[in-house]
Formats: sequence, C-alpha cells, structure tokens
Amino acid sequence: MAIGKKGTNEKEKPKSEKKITDDELRNAICEILKEVDFNITTFTDILKQLAKRFSTDLTSRKASIKLMIQEELTKLADEADEEDKEEAVEGGP
Repeated sequence: MAIGKKGTNEKEKPKSEKKITDDELRNAICEILKEVDFNITTFTDILKQLAKRFSTDLTSRKASIKLMIQEELTKLADEADEEDKEEAVEGGP
C-alpha cells in the first residue's frame, strides 16, 4: 500500500491570507512610532515595517492603516502638548 503525500501544499499558502486584527495592527503601529525618527520616516516605511513584522502584504489595508497612524500621531501630539502645559505650570514664575 502506497502512502500519498497529503498536506504537502499546506506550506505553500500565500502569506497574504494571514488575518490580522485592527488591534494587532494598532499595537504594532504604536510600537513602531515609538522607535522611528519622524523627520525621516514616511508612511511607506511604516507600512513596510508592518508587512515585515506580520510577514504579509498589507496593501489592501493601506487606507485603514494610514488612518490608524494618523490617529496615533494625533494622540502622541496631544500627549506632548499636555506635558508641555504641565511643565509650564510647574516651572511658573
């Protein structure tokens, strides 16, 4: 009786089929934004880092990723503004 090689094609599934939740993406975006230099990093750079991190093509989710990045950048800017205000009050006249 010959034994066939069933299941050998399982490893050949395209990486683009991997399902990533919005929460996973947002968490990864937050981590990346903490590490990058905003003076030289572009949206494309962040998208490439996300694709590498998740080993998948995220082109189809580009719009939602861009929105997440903008939201996280706004949060970071708001936090920085609050810190500046607190420092101004503490170091007052």
